[in-house]
Amino acid sequence: MKIELKDINGVAVVSIVGELDALSASELTGFFESRVGDSYINLVTDLEGLSYSSSAGIRIFLGLARSFRQKGGDLRIAAVMPPVEKIFKLSKFDRIVKVFPSVEDAVTSYDE
Repeated sequence: MKIELKDINGVAVVSIVGELDALSASELTGFFESRVGDSYINLVTDLEGLSYSSSAGIRIFLGLARSFRQKGGDLRIAAVMPPVEKIFKLSKFDRIVKVFPSVEDAVTSYDE
């Protein structure tokens, strides 16, 4: 799995490429703790390169949403690939976190 952090207008944008499962979940959690931490209150996860997410991935995203909301911010999901989108819909995760077609749409949604 490849993970990158960019700052776009004060919003943390984390791109995730590869597969997110029980084995890679700890790597992603560690990345968020060490690289994003308390530096940001708003987060966009760019999932254009994420080809698979297990329930472990959904748990991470739920935890991130909770954490960022407690700080007065939020989590947005962007550019979800069809296999991952299917998992989000089956688990009703897309009803908990806002999903956008692009990173740009997700970032600008914080201005609304």
